[in-house]
Amino acid sequence: MNDTYFETQNAALQYADQMAKDKGYTPEYPEHLWAEHVNYDTTVKYHIPLITKKGNYARKFLHIVLYRLDSGRYELTTFLM
Repeated sequence: MNDTYFETQNAALQYADQMAKDKGYTPEYPEHLWAEHVNYDTTVKYHIPLITKKGNYARKFLHIVLYRLDSGRYELTTFLM
């Protein structure tokens, strides 16, 4: 596995989650995010609020762009901004 392509949607989202936590933030996910299904050849975008270690909202967001390839794999682009 590398940091761009994933076999499952859950693996891609867990990678993005861990990236934010490694930077010292806790993402505040909407309830539907982990259960939402991405269709083949479709891109979805999420902009997740971040909480600092002190419990305040950060001025940054976790941005996730997830594309499901025709092969069934997922391409992940994620960044904090």
